Amino acid sequence: MAYRRRKLMGEINIIPLVDVVLVLLVVFMMTAPMLTRGVDVDLPEASSQPVATQDEPLEVTVREDGVYLQKTRIADPQEKLVPKVRALLEEQPGQHVLLRGQRTVDYEAVVVTLNLLREGGIRQVDLVTKPTDT
Repeated sequence: MAYRRRKLMGEINIIPLVDVVLVLLVVFMMTAPMLTRGVDVDLPEASSQPVATQDEPLEVTVREDGVYLQKTRIADPQEKLVPKVRALLEEQPGQHVLLRGQRTVDYEAVVVTLNLLREGGIRQVDLVTKPTDT
């Protein structure tokens, strides 16, 4: 019995590759908005330079409705912010903090939050502003 040899196909089927790429595209499009840090806030304008840090900084935001640590609202900052900051410092000593204050919030609220951060052991705090249009 004679076997016939199949003719080799010289084409590449790229349909499975396109399917995988489209699935990855959808996954990345859905996760990208979730990667943004911090709480939405209207920052004051000031001429300043960007901060260069190697580690990911801790973001503290002061708004009219309260103080936020990353995206979590702190119910009673006077009582709970200092212990939370101390716990974070135990995990990552020398933690760098970015303090973001709503443009319309009282200056006193930002200063009180800054003092609470210092009381918690944070030594390096940078104030975040929106760059001015030059």
